[in-house]
Amino acid sequence: MSVLANPLAKASFADLLRVQDVRFAPVWSQERSLAGAGEVLYADRAPMLWMATVTTVPMEHSEAQGLMALINSRGGGLKTILLYNHSFPYPSSDPTGSIFGAATPVVGVITDRLHIAFTGFPASYVMPLGAYFQVIFDTSRYYLGQFAEAKTASGAGAITSTEITPALPNSAIAGNAVTVRQPSGKFKIVPNSAYPSTISKVHSVLTFDAEQTYAA
Repeated sequence: MSVLANPLAKASFADLLRVQDVRFAPVWSQERSLAGAGEVLYADRAPMLWMATVTTVPMEHSEAQGLMALINSRGGGLKTILLYNHSFPYPSSDPTGSIFGAATPVVGVITDRLHIAFTGFPASYVMPLGAYFQVIFDTSRYYLGQFAEAKTASGAGAITSTEITPALPNSAIAGNAVTVRQPSGKFKIVPNSAYPSTISKVHSVLTFDAEQTYAA
């Protein structure tokens, strides 16, 4: 008996999507208060997580229904998928990921949760401002972040402390695996958000929303 993985691997879902429009937007969980002197104060209540909205290119009805079957296999919001931003799957300095190749970088020194270093990148590898990266922590949890400043690795493949966004989870540690090849987060399909729209006798467009989770 075969059992679909949870989360669905990139090759089993995300790589099958032929995307014409995608939005990755941060969702902040913050409370707001107004101090006596008129200062507006904000405080985090929970980590910032990504919300994704994906729309595919027109495809044959059978292909759209196949993707819907995979989405339905997630049981609404009960199971998960791995999803990356199809508009920015690699750093702009390495648009096919060929320079990164089979590198296996890891998290280096963590100054604080917004400033970390890395080791193990290819020599002189360029990480532009805004480039996405993935960290696997606690064995099966996925962090998806961006470089908040441009950095270039040393000849030995080290990237010095750099500001990232959002904050790295507290349980992520030095030595956790990093990748910039289709960096992914773990997402749940928002229940009732997925649907194929018929645009011709033979073609449909599929749309769905997904919300990131740090669940194991």
